[in-house]
Amino acid sequence: MDHPPRKVDYVEKVKLRVGELRPGMFVCELDRPWLETPFLFQGFEIRSEDDIEVVARHCEYVYIDLLRTRRVEISLDAAPPPRSYMSREAISAYEKEVEVADNARRQTTQLVKNFVDEVRFGKSVDILVAKSAVAECVSNVIRNPESMLFVARMRDTDALISQHAFNVCTFSVVLGHYMGLDAKQLENLGTCGLLHDIGKVAIPAAILNKRGKLAPEEVTVVRNHAEQGRNILMSGRNVFSGTVDVAYGHHEHMDGSGYPRGLQDHQLNLNCKIVAVADRYDALVSQRPFRPAYNHLDAIRLLNQMATGRQLDHSLTAGFVACMGAYPPGTVVELSTGEIAIVLQANPKQRLRPQIMVVRNAAGASCKESLVDMALKEVDDKGRPYKIKTVHRAEDFGIDLEKHRHAILNAFG
Repeated sequence: MDHPPRKVDYVEKVKLRVGELRPGMFVCELDRPWLETPFLFQGFEIRSEDDIEVVARHCEYVYIDLLRTRRVEISLDAAPPPRSYMSREAISAYEKEVEVADNARRQTTQLVKNFVDEVRFGKSVDILVAKSAVAECVSNVIRNPESMLFVARMRDTDALISQHAFNVCTFSVVLGHYMGLDAKQLENLGTCGLLHDIGKVAIPAAILNKRGKLAPEEVTVVRNHAEQGRNILMSGRNVFSGTVDVAYGHHEHMDGSGYPRGLQDHQLNLNCKIVAVADRYDALVSQRPFRPAYNHLDAIRLLNQMATGRQLDHSLTAGFVACMGAYPPGTVVELSTGEIAIVLQANPKQRLRPQIMVVRNAAGASCKESLVDMALKEVDDKGRPYKIKTVHRAEDFGIDLEKHRHAILNAFG
């Protein structure tokens, strides 16, 4: 049977972590000799948050004198806050959503692999089969876009075409949902995103995987994938015309400088413009044979440059940046403590303080995963502001998102 915390009214001294200090408390002893600190008096009252910050620079815990502490309630039996700042219910619900999203990812990428094999063997693809798979993705995005964005960060280096297809489908649907498109429109848009690069099956692997700069004739071969994609989809079964338009036009630019036809803004439909933004973003955050992946913030910066330069639609790019946020799910971040964490999902009212999973300690070494809702944890264990310092690539720390996903429930407790 649980008992309420026992109020302290007779103990003179209580040990507290610095992060638990509050104005009005009287510090009577430190975790180190007074002479090793800059404090002039052996005992002082905490008068402000600035005082707590100063103590945190020198101590991990202190002792407070309750008899000299002004009206601050302390519970002797209260345990320190748990390492996880998320409830088991929230964690379990999140894990279930990610599991559903990951199943959709696996099924959809396998479908694209099947399409690729069929095309290579001279068979035609069935667009209705693709739309059926996309419908599941749309349903997941409408219910929980965060989980779909998380699994889109799981990179399958052995299936670049199918992985890219799923990611562009997901990013396109997330942007379309943010814009207010209905389910039918999202299914059409997602199908366009899924099949936009089907023409790459015609590009020799030696060119696709080339590490150095492409020769002019190789660039011509790569650019031909837009026309190849149009031809493949036009010969498919149950053709949806939108997929043909997007496969043919997703490398066109708003100013007419794109390929293969040099079309301009007014000549491109909405699906084509949306998929173009999603395609560029996923290409930037994905590792390529000729360059490493960009982190999320650098990718966003480059997208904005493309929009300013009239390569991408400016308003759609702005919408994409807004719906993705500064730290989308799956982003690897460095915290003010020096720890490394994976963003799980955003807090709608505090977009800069997401829910995260810490996976590396301050020394950069692997540690037991711990879950933290940054909206509930404002200071670290030393009482200093707890925040995200910068963004990294998963490869920088050898982080495998799929591996850590399976540790989410185990991280609690």
